[in-house]
Amino acid sequence: MTDVAAANVLMMVLSASLGINIAFWCAVGLVRFVAEIGSARRFENPTTIGVADVAVVIPAHNEEIALPKCIAALTAIIPARQIFVASDGSRDATVAIARAAGCRALDIQPNGGKAKAIDKAINHYRLCDRYQAVLIQDADSEIDRHYFEHALPLFDDPDVAAVAGHVLSRWREQRWPSMDMLYAAYRTRLYRILQTAFQYGQSWKWTNVSYIAPGFASIYRASALRQIDITAPGLVIEDFNMTFEVQRKGLGRVAYSPKARCSSEDPFTLNDYRKQVQRWYLGFWQTVRRHGIWPSRFWLSLGGLLAELLVISLFALALPVAAIVYLVTGVETPALSLSELAVHPVSPLGLLALFLAVDYALTFVVAVIECRPSMLLYGIAFPVIRLLDAALFLRALFKSFSVQSDGRWVSPERYTAVVPAGR
Repeated sequence: MTDVAAANVLMMVLSASLGINIAFWCAVGLVRFVAEIGSARRFENPTTIGVADVAVVIPAHNEEIALPKCIAALTAIIPARQIFVASDGSRDATVAIARAAGCRALDIQPNGGKAKAIDKAINHYRLCDRYQAVLIQDADSEIDRHYFEHALPLFDDPDVAAVAGHVLSRWREQRWPSMDMLYAAYRTRLYRILQTAFQYGQSWKWTNVSYIAPGFASIYRASALRQIDITAPGLVIEDFNMTFEVQRKGLGRVAYSPKARCSSEDPFTLNDYRKQVQRWYLGFWQTVRRHGIWPSRFWLSLGGLLAELLVISLFALALPVAAIVYLVTGVETPALSLSELAVHPVSPLGLLALFLAVDYALTFVVAVIECRPSMLLYGIAFPVIRLLDAALFLRALFKSFSVQSDGRWVSPERYTAVVPAGR
């Protein structure tokens, strides 16, 4: 193989490992960061929303373990009377815990699903009439004490319909790495990459192509929330759909600040991780199919990302198979050289080694940024989780054509003792 062909193969692997979209949105985010240095937000006819103007809705299903920590973090920054717990078919002490803390609690029976629980709480308590904004937060999330300080000023821009929170994975303090923290470590890397590379650039006022305001802790302006179909039928999750509704109906911009933080608990068993990721991916593909394609910057961005994710998923799953075939038969993998318009055989072992090296380099960078050296050990297993993610992503695509959901849910197993994220 020529040097040019080798360089092309290298670029192919790097693109399949990282993605062209990451590089593009990192560049956009850098431009945004530089452009906003020293800038002050000043708008005509400011519509500043204060803490007293915010209602909090917490959908919960059997969350007696996680809910006390969630409420404790919230009541440190907002009165309990402004917190509304939508207990969806809970059979434990969820309702009693919420009411004992001074919150309102709606005991919904039977279990109807997260989206319906959110909608029932909003309508039952007339939250869009009584408040200017509604924060929707998961019961396993613990909000940062400065969340409102950074999130609410974004609503001074009348074009902002929602503010997406910045998610942090919650780590337990341990002397040695433990398998039950593997998924939190993986999510730490994933969230850092996604929020730095995508959310920051895509939520800029000049781009406005965010495709997700995560349901763990995001705020919606009440006037926009009225127009969102929260309980769209057949969807397994609601947050992708709510964000698509904002974009599709032109309700405004999805804003984001990396300082509006909230920590979330990640699964600590393989089964819970698999079920959660499958649920997310299925809900995403169902939402894409429900809303369809419409001419917009949003779909120009999303379409490119979808195409790339499909290619990366197929590449990631095919590479180990090609390596095994090569070890057994000696058959090399064909690789296209775009500059020479020719196909060259390459060793899949070399491609696999490069893929793993790039993946671990990402782990190293995030471990340094997060000051978590244990990630260097966890990172050895990250490629395996990436393969699982790729398989679930493709499987969810096919399932989205046949699976309809009533939205009912089962909460994963929770830790009985955790330490809030310190970052």
